[in-house]
Amino acid sequence: MHSDFAVETKRVADRVRSLSASCPFGFWFLTDLHVPSNNGVSADLIARLSADTGVRTVVCGGDIPEAFGDRASLDRSIERYRLNWADAIERAGCDFFPIHGNHDFTIRAAPDSDDGFTLPASRTREILLDTAAVRARAETHEESCAYFADLPEAKSRLVVTDCSDSVTSERRFWAVQDGMSKSQVLWLAGRALADVPDGWNVVVAGHEPLAGVGATDVERELFAPLRAVVEAYAARSAATVFGRTFDYSGARGRLFLSLSGHHHAELQSSISGIWHVTEPCDAAYLDYINRSMPWCPALPEKKPGTWAGQTFDAVQIDPERSIVHFTRVGGGTDRTLHASPRILAAGEKTDFSSALSSSSDTASAPVAAQWGAYDSLRAHPRPNPARKYDFFTDYDSTVGRISPDGVFEAVSPGDATVVATLKDGSREYFQATVRA
Repeated sequence: MHSDFAVETKRVADRVRSLSASCPFGFWFLTDLHVPSNNGVSADLIARLSADTGVRTVVCGGDIPEAFGDRASLDRSIERYRLNWADAIERAGCDFFPIHGNHDFTIRAAPDSDDGFTLPASRTREILLDTAAVRARAETHEESCAYFADLPEAKSRLVVTDCSDSVTSERRFWAVQDGMSKSQVLWLAGRALADVPDGWNVVVAGHEPLAGVGATDVERELFAPLRAVVEAYAARSAATVFGRTFDYSGARGRLFLSLSGHHHAELQSSISGIWHVTEPCDAAYLDYINRSMPWCPALPEKKPGTWAGQTFDAVQIDPERSIVHFTRVGGGTDRTLHASPRILAAGEKTDFSSALSSSSDTASAPVAAQWGAYDSLRAHPRPNPARKYDFFTDYDSTVGRISPDGVFEAVSPGDATVVATLKDGSREYFQATVRA
């Protein structure tokens, strides 16, 4: 391996240890392994970093096999995932929490083929939920791969959703269907988000994004019921889904984050005070580069043996300061998400520059940053003529505009995401809501 491994591993470990003093809940999040195209280093790095930092919770966002191949290649992917990720991370003393991806476990023979293979949903559930952490800590939904796990030592609850909880009998390939059953949504609303202890942090994690610029129109429609529940919980209000009303006016936990993978890119947006974050793939694909632009700069090709050959993050929550920290392992940079929205009327202004967490280090001078702002609800992907599964993304900025020195001016009703890119490439994100 290249010499930058030692330097970068120490940098990550030092930052994570430093943040742990103010962040009671921290975990490693990696997603979209697609193990035949994975450089196979992430589990070993997690093992080393967990020993160096004491952060021993790992959440895996799903999509384990490749899209194309045969039954034998699917079986090999499952075996490699068990040996080189799930089992290896558990041997390192970590709690391993898996998420069901839309490619778990189904495969298509070729892009234009009608042949393929899909495991029954019950068998997929047996494989994915067979970890020591799920067995010991989780309460599971009987009909899907959804569950929740309490971590009292961190005063936190991890709620894991299953965004593909059914299998169609109409075809053999890619027969896992996107969407959530009524049963799962009602269970998540009435059980997983019920009775969260006072002062606890809540993270909702699933393979596909519920909302924000990371979600497609189809996903926004499919997951609208759960999104309504999540937003009601965060707002201490009520939501009615499938004819049942759930009143969260007395909820005592705080929902910080809705975390996902699936789109292979780094995307984040604030909606109704909730951060919806999509994480880049750990697989050695190229599509994570264009899809993450322009907010995640200078993403390199994932060459084997280099620090950028894999991609995952340490996620740490600071409830006192209402901040979520992401520390990058691999290509990309660290980022900080501020979780307290500023609410304005059209025409009002607010200065975000003084809220930069780096400002405390330089009290005598403002922190230099490049500012941007974009609408949180929608982005516009453009096809890449060179690669079918790659996209460029355009963003709207109709909710508000940001000045070069970090002053946001509200323009029209909606949610906006404000980003400050610092000299070292790290970024800080802020929430702005313009009232109707």
